[in-house]
Amino acid sequence: MAWEIWLDTHPERSYGQMGFFCNTTDHSFGPVFMTDSSFDKGDFYKMWEQAGFKDPRTDDDNISKHTRHILNLMSWDENVIATLTVSRADGINAPVPFFEKTIKESYDEYMGFSAFEKELEALPEDDFTQLEYMIDDANNDMRMLILQEDPHNDDKIVKTFQEDLRGSKLRVDIQWEVLDEY
Repeated sequence: MAWEIWLDTHPERSYGQMGFFCNTTDHSFGPVFMTDSSFDKGDFYKMWEQAGFKDPRTDDDNISKHTRHILNLMSWDENVIATLTVSRADGINAPVPFFEKTIKESYDEYMGFSAFEKELEALPEDDFTQLEYMIDDANNDMRMLILQEDPHNDDKIVKTFQEDLRGSKLRVDIQWEVLDEY
């Protein structure tokens, strides 16, 4: 990788500091960040890679905002609010929502929605099975886009997934917002 995180923590404090260093030249670079005592370097590396951020040694313009974004997502705070809306259209009329659920939770690789809700389980079996796949796909894309989103972007991101099921159309919409970005 050629770059790593250095971490300075003390057992008697609830916080620490972290920064970057080049492991080929043994030099620190970039700013220093405060972390909480539960900071996990492995999680940070994984999230940085999943987000597709550039090598921090060559991306001075974005190292601070990308690091702060990941540190915000790594906290235990309920910092993501998301709404799932499931609609049905008959091909002639506009989609009509028949299910909506909002969650507020901390970001992790498993956060998201489930198709196992009373209103959704009442669908015909084939529709429910397809809807379950659609929701899983939407959850995966939402988690990836949350990692990649620009925390300075004020636009809420709306991702729409639509599938044609036996002449009717089911549509899954997920909207989310990352709260308390620095």
